[in-house]
Amino acid sequence: MMMSDKRTGRVVALLASVMLVTPDLGRAGTKTAKPMQPSTVFNAEKRKKTKHDIGQHLSYSMYSSFRYQGEHNRRRDEGIDDRTEEYALYLGFVGRADLGRGVIAFGHAELDTRSKSTQDRRYDLATQWRTKEAFVSFKVGAQARITVGRMRFSDPHKWVADLAVDGVHYGHKGKQQVTEFAVFRGTGDVTASYLMAHHGRVMEQNRYGVLALLENDSPDTRAHLAGYANVFVSKKVSYELNLSAVIGDAANGKNAGFGIDVRSIRKFGTNDLNPQMMFGFAAGTEGYRQSGLHSNKTYNRGQTQVHRYGYAFQPELTNLVVGSLAVGVRPSRKLSVDLGVHAYAQFSKSTTGPSARFHGATNGNSAFLGTEVSLVGAWRPGKKTKVEFGVGHFNPGPAYIDQTPATRVYLRMTATF
Repeated sequence: MMMSDKRTGRVVALLASVMLVTPDLGRAGTKTAKPMQPSTVFNAEKRKKTKHDIGQHLSYSMYSSFRYQGEHNRRRDEGIDDRTEEYALYLGFVGRADLGRGVIAFGHAELDTRSKSTQDRRYDLATQWRTKEAFVSFKVGAQARITVGRMRFSDPHKWVADLAVDGVHYGHKGKQQVTEFAVFRGTGDVTASYLMAHHGRVMEQNRYGVLALLENDSPDTRAHLAGYANVFVSKKVSYELNLSAVIGDAANGKNAGFGIDVRSIRKFGTNDLNPQMMFGFAAGTEGYRQSGLHSNKTYNRGQTQVHRYGYAFQPELTNLVVGSLAVGVRPSRKLSVDLGVHAYAQFSKSTTGPSARFHGATNGNSAFLGTEVSLVGAWRPGKKTKVEFGVGHFNPGPAYIDQTPATRVYLRMTATF
């Protein structure tokens, strides 16, 4: 059975009710502030946690997740009322071995079984095995490590890197600064090779750094230089800044491009719901191209990751301007919900639409691409369980030839054991 408007309405109502039918949740109390640490792109000692010990040197965890995803009108410009539903079951295993003399072996793998159907066919059940991380890390000094294998790289804001890669990484981390170098290649659909250098620092309540990537995606070669900063003005007000330049084989035949992303979170009062507001602005020129390693996700100080530029639309930042506003509540440390609005426009009017989850041709007569409203949240009923949900509705603007709205609904439930 395909996703209908009635079903979408029921899902939205169910997700919204999570906030209201949880009277036993502990209130979001205050935590003792930990000293701010410099952010790493990769830290072998801080991976996905293991829950069970086998002797003194081995530990492991397992988890299972169920995921539902429904999408409506993702295929644009074809005159088809397309609907897609996907159900997936994941079984994951995490293992760690402390081999002595500072040597760590770590693995994270996942078995993925899914069923997919569209408006006109149902696909066969598909199963695949994914190795998410598998590496050996060697301590080469009091504060330094060399790691070899498959690692997940993630910069502090997931704006430049948030992907599993295969390669070699060196990191030196002190109390107030970190320096990293790596040579690697992407995994999955990302086939480019990279050289990386990263330096980050902490000063009082501010965190900042620079990250450089040299990318070879034959026959193209380009350099990415990014800077980031986190500024905590107070416990209630914080700012996040990302700047980036790409030089070489940039986007749309250009030799260079520039991007910026600015966000601010403001907490309000002492209400039991702990409300907060997020303001965001991002822009990328015609030549700007993100690294290919990015995910454009963030946490907004919540329990789950959210897509910076919209839950349904999820555009790349090439030739794009995005304005975002989100209102969220944090009634406890177990629950977070955010209602967001995004507005999109082309940096320069073009007949080529942005690379996004919902593709579509643009007419070149208008720059305004449209708006999205999204509801995203997560609830942790217990220490070993988590429910994540999201609903996004994209309404195209006059820049799109196809004016059909599009919708995405997502639900994931995870148990760790």
